[in-house]
Amino acid sequence: MRSLVFILLFALLLISQINTIVDLDLWCHLKTGEYIVKNFNIPQVDIFSYTLENKAWIDHEWLSQIFFYLVFAKFGWVGINILKATIVSLCFFILIFLIISKYKKIIYTIFFVVLSVLAFGYRSFARPEIFSYLLLCLFFYILEDKKGPYILPLLQILWVNIHGYFILGPILIFLYFIGELISGDFIKAKRLGGLFAATCLACLANPYFYKGALYPLKILAGISSRQQSYMQTVHELMMPINVEFGRYIFFWVLVILSSVTFLVNLKKAKMQHILIFLGSFIASYMAVRNIPIVIFMAMPLAVINLNEARPTKSIIERKYYIASILIILTVAYFFISNRYYMFTKQSAFRKTESKMTELLTPSSACDFLENNNVKGRIFNSIDFGHYIAYRFYPEKRVFIDTRTELYKQDFYKSYLKAQNYPEEWKGLQKKYNFDIALLRHLFGGTDRLLKYLYNAKEWALVYYDERSVVFLHNTPENRTAIQRFRIDFSKKKIERSDEALSVADFFEKIGEIKLAEEVYIKLLKANPRFLEAGNNLAVIYINSRRFEDALKVIGKFLRYYPKSAELYANIGTIYLRTGQKEEGVLMLEKSARLNPYLRQASYMLGLVYLEKEDTEKAAKQFVKYLVLDPYSAGGHRILGDIYKQKGLLKKAMAEYNEADKLEGK
Repeated sequence: MRSLVFILLFALLLISQINTIVDLDLWCHLKTGEYIVKNFNIPQVDIFSYTLENKAWIDHEWLSQIFFYLVFAKFGWVGINILKATIVSLCFFILIFLIISKYKKIIYTIFFVVLSVLAFGYRSFARPEIFSYLLLCLFFYILEDKKGPYILPLLQILWVNIHGYFILGPILIFLYFIGELISGDFIKAKRLGGLFAATCLACLANPYFYKGALYPLKILAGISSRQQSYMQTVHELMMPINVEFGRYIFFWVLVILSSVTFLVNLKKAKMQHILIFLGSFIASYMAVRNIPIVIFMAMPLAVINLNEARPTKSIIERKYYIASILIILTVAYFFISNRYYMFTKQSAFRKTESKMTELLTPSSACDFLENNNVKGRIFNSIDFGHYIAYRFYPEKRVFIDTRTELYKQDFYKSYLKAQNYPEEWKGLQKKYNFDIALLRHLFGGTDRLLKYLYNAKEWALVYYDERSVVFLHNTPENRTAIQRFRIDFSKKKIERSDEALSVADFFEKIGEIKLAEEVYIKLLKANPRFLEAGNNLAVIYINSRRFEDALKVIGKFLRYYPKSAELYANIGTIYLRTGQKEEGVLMLEKSARLNPYLRQASYMLGLVYLEKEDTEKAAKQFVKYLVLDPYSAGGHRILGDIYKQKGLLKKAMAEYNEADKLEGK
């Protein structure tokens, strides 16, 4: 029975790690690995971007990039997923072997491994950091087992060349050193101090010498000081507490239960274990990307506590084998059926399969450029940078990518402004002379730039799909391609490839409302409960004053989604526009309670309060609205009017100036 439990646990570990590959940075790792293998050279300067001008680049992941490239070249995406599943499974089995060799029992181990697998699913990515998890677990095993600790400096040489988390090696040794020092075992502390020094020196064994060794400290300084604007907007660099709580429920359950085990084993808990748990939790609390650190440290520490604490160490585990098997099978089904990805709100991009998601890559847009031999420099959305480099380097280089440590703060701010301020876009275009704009329209952030380029005479839309668009600058070199591929929406007929929510959103963004309406209607015929399509169609009806049609759509969807903030905001908007102001305010306030971050509700409530001459409440609503949508020219202009009424002329002028810039005046 015990053997069966281990077999099923191993199967669960593999199943949980075979999923859709969504990490866009992997394209950079594959291309860099290819470059290193083919040129026998580790990059010392940037090779992918024309805006960085060969800036010094510390490629601290070069060795893992070689692994990824060789596996991908031979086995494709299946090989990448198997590599990830194998490495992560090894991490868990190293820790399991450590615990069983100490205590012989497995029941607590099974419980916390299963919980850890559920928590790790948020960060189950094919990235170089998986090698760091393996080395972290090896370091922990060796330090706990106390056999062969002097191999750690050699492992550190491997680690410093494989991923930027190599700093965790010396940190882990240092925490053991402090723990022994506090406990009063100065002989062990002295040995660990020497081991710490040797491991730190081993960090110098990299192609960049001391610069490579200090690289993680530089990155940490940038994140902690929040100097990088981009870092403030990246999901993985946010604090888990600031992200939707339910999405990380398994992580919080693991942290809470692990904390409780320290209370259960309060008398026997080792100081170094307490320090490791606290340190890893602080790291994970500071950024989502660090969650696996606490997972791989909390799991064995919790099990050690339960096996050592007097109330829990005498458990008869044979009674729980059948329950363990049922739990493992249930969780395995949770992954196989994709219910895990639905529960954790990843189902839009991930499921149990072995391929790269197409929704996040501009593959078809790049096919268009390649097949039609379109020349010139590319301005690209930041998250498309690595894929474009993968496809076109060395023939084409990118404007920007997600290597945030390389791009200066001012440059990134200019990139952001160019997507919202016409004059900033013109300035960048003049400076860098790019002739192609390959942009993401899926999700937000590029709405105003899309509309500006679509209406600008000097740019032509030549391609679009579910996720990306291509505009060409009207230059002599591009004239033939523009004449051949320019898209004329006045003659456009909706095709099957257009029947997607993102395409309808794109039509709305560029002002082709009739086409958007047609797509939404087709989507609702195919799926009558498609909430996003229904809401967006209702907005189109409201803006064209077809209020009865809008109410019919909203009433139908309220039966399915009685807690949709967007539906109540739309009802409130209709009431206000038809003179039913009290009812409108009630609906908008209900919408705001259901979703405090809904822009529409804040905007409409602000207008209501302004009409009632309650400038205090109106100002609060528009300030809130502009936090949610900082590039709304209309919002800034209205807030300027409010400040003017209140006699705050400097603030009013600032808002008017911002509105003018956004409108290109």
